[in-house]
Amino acid sequence: MAILKYLIKRVVAMIIMISAVIAIGYVMMYYTPGGFFTASNIASALGPLAAQNPQLYQQILRDFQERYGLNYPLWHQILLYIWHSLTFNFGYSMQNPSIKIMTTLHTAFPISCMLAFGSIVLALIVGIPLGIIAAIKRNTWVDYTASTVAISGQAIPAFVTAALLVLLFGVVIQGVLPVNGWGGPGHQILPTPGQAVLPIVSLGLGTIGVVAKYVRNSLVDIMRQDHIRTAQAKGVRYWRIVMKHGVRNSLTAMITVIGPAFAFTIVGTIWVEQIFSIPGLGQVLSTAFTNDDFPLAITSIFILAALISIMNLLVDISYSLMDPRVKLE
Repeated sequence: MAILKYLIKRVVAMIIMISAVIAIGYVMMYYTPGGFFTASNIASALGPLAAQNPQLYQQILRDFQERYGLNYPLWHQILLYIWHSLTFNFGYSMQNPSIKIMTTLHTAFPISCMLAFGSIVLALIVGIPLGIIAAIKRNTWVDYTASTVAISGQAIPAFVTAALLVLLFGVVIQGVLPVNGWGGPGHQILPTPGQAVLPIVSLGLGTIGVVAKYVRNSLVDIMRQDHIRTAQAKGVRYWRIVMKHGVRNSLTAMITVIGPAFAFTIVGTIWVEQIFSIPGLGQVLSTAFTNDDFPLAITSIFILAALISIMNLLVDISYSLMDPRVKLE
């Protein structure tokens, strides 16, 4: 019963938070200079019509505004887009009004999730041993080197790493790994061998730094606790203490890092996908804000806010299940 009350409270808070984020994002777009017609090729396409038949031109503008709810007052537009987002009725993009946004997301979203999941797995495989080594050899050149590598991975944006990898494997070392494209004949979602390697590496380097730094700091703190000293005094082998008591406890707490990192990595795929010509969320959402495409832009805001909220909820629940001392309130 307690978990049900907690879930209801969190879901209500999530809905309020997501609605507020959508409202703020919509207001910012609404007051941005320009509009879809002035920011896209539609304006130039309808330019001659405005001179030849002003009435028809105005009628097209009115029909366009009615279709996307732009003829309502601002508060009405905000509520309309919030409702459409929460009910997953994203409507049609202004750039491609013949295809529903949800239909496009069915293909694009799994690709971005695949890249984000792969980058998280890579971060765990590399970051955990790196953090353990840095903690064991703390305040030595090994610790300093591992920490420098971790910080460097965090400091370099994913799109910069992607560009450098394209330069390396597309110009210097050609033919080793593909630097663009996704999928093969009859497969739009699954990549061919090698296509996902460079995008995953680009996205995973930053998360490797986060994981390594967290494991290092957590393990150093755990190894200073009284029960660790007691185990050492009893003659328990050092590596057994590190792996059973230190690493195990630090990995349990690391779940608080992985959840939000997964959500932000999906957003980071937007720029990386553009560089590697991958048909994920990047190609779908990259032009939404530059072209003032209200439905598509609000969809991207909703996806980010919802992912972060859901991941935080799953992290809190998982952490309480793994550590009985943590109570959900």
